[in-house]
Amino acid sequence: MKLKSLLLLLLLAAQAPWVYSWSNHTLISHDLLQALPEVRDAAPVEVESIEAFLMATESDLAVFLDEQEQQLRDSLWHYAPRPDSLRFIANGDAQSVRQRFTQAIRINPNSKLALYVQLLPGEARDGMPIAASDVRTLTDPVHLEEVQLIQLTEGRRVAPLDVVTTANDEPDHGLDIGLFTDSNTDYGLEYGFGAQPFGNPALPYGTQAPFHMGFYHEPKIIYAAGGFLKRTYPEYRIILFKQLAEFAFAQGHDYWGWRFMGWGLHYVGDFSNPYHVTPLPGASTLDILIPGVLGVIGLPSAQQKATQLTSNRHTALEDFQQEVMDRAYIAQQSSLLISALVPPETSVPFTNEQVIGLIAKTAYDKAEQVDRVLQQAMPAKFINDSAIEYSDLGVKSQLPDIVLQESGLEAYQRMETVVADLLGDFAQYGTAYVRSILLYRRQ
Repeated sequence: MKLKSLLLLLLLAAQAPWVYSWSNHTLISHDLLQALPEVRDAAPVEVESIEAFLMATESDLAVFLDEQEQQLRDSLWHYAPRPDSLRFIANGDAQSVRQRFTQAIRINPNSKLALYVQLLPGEARDGMPIAASDVRTLTDPVHLEEVQLIQLTEGRRVAPLDVVTTANDEPDHGLDIGLFTDSNTDYGLEYGFGAQPFGNPALPYGTQAPFHMGFYHEPKIIYAAGGFLKRTYPEYRIILFKQLAEFAFAQGHDYWGWRFMGWGLHYVGDFSNPYHVTPLPGASTLDILIPGVLGVIGLPSAQQKATQLTSNRHTALEDFQQEVMDRAYIAQQSSLLISALVPPETSVPFTNEQVIGLIAKTAYDKAEQVDRVLQQAMPAKFINDSAIEYSDLGVKSQLPDIVLQESGLEAYQRMETVVADLLGDFAQYGTAYVRSILLYRRQ
């Protein structure tokens, strides 16, 4: 029991600082989707508020959500069933329809669901700006302060590419915040997810961890020591939003078809990052368990070291990715990372079973390699010194330059290559995900 508790603390601490996956998901989705002719060349769609969509489809949506819930209960890995009290019931009340829907799909009911477009770094367009506070429920993510957000109005037409790339960043804006019984929210007490299994509930963004991280491929002894690892929900989100997108397209409400697609694609992107599919990338089973054992006998330093090093490496990986891509977009130049997002010529058709068996497994199998490259390429003081909190160093904006200057061109290129490889996985699986949804779009 003590070992289980210590493992929980180890994972809680390790995951607390970096619940986000790739920084700014518009960066990793734009070029992929722009290269897909079925997205790039799709006709502009009419902007529609969430209330208008829900009232127009209310009766059919009630039937669909009941059927979907039964399917999720029958097929998902360690699914937490939606309480029957949260069923979406068609009652014709436009004032309550948003609340009825958000509780039926169990997202933060305070989510803004604003009508807007999020542009790329360095991109600017004419239009009425909308404040970051009007599209998110969190003070993070900070990248929203650095890009242009343009307000949309109902009835206006907008390119599907803009809808999907904007929506692709939204799950990090607060959709999955406060959903557990210990989240100090009224809705968390009702949603049926129980107490938060891991992540730090005290942090503003910490409660989204179990929805953006999925640990499906750990050794049995790890699950025996920490069964809470099984309580992860990205698979639920990927399938939930995929089917909602298909429903919206089949009903002829294309704006919300594209937007739900972007939401689901976010979690597919999360699963291309090894730090979201295994608790301590690069660590062996003994590396995970020994700190807990040492903690039992009163030696917590190994636990503290493991969590700090993992946190620093995850943050450095994503800082490198964002800075390299930001610079390329601002300078309007290509980069290896952007080139990696070209859709594959052929892709395996998407199935729900692939979420765990293929998408998460691919990133899981690359965790050790990614950790090794980080140790080879990043300056040691950033990722090998447990006495340092990397994010406190304030080096993010200079990180690519520091890697190049201190570690050399070869190390810089290794970092680019390993990140590009992960983004290439997202391109492959994201393409399949998008195309499977578009089969339901009316022509």
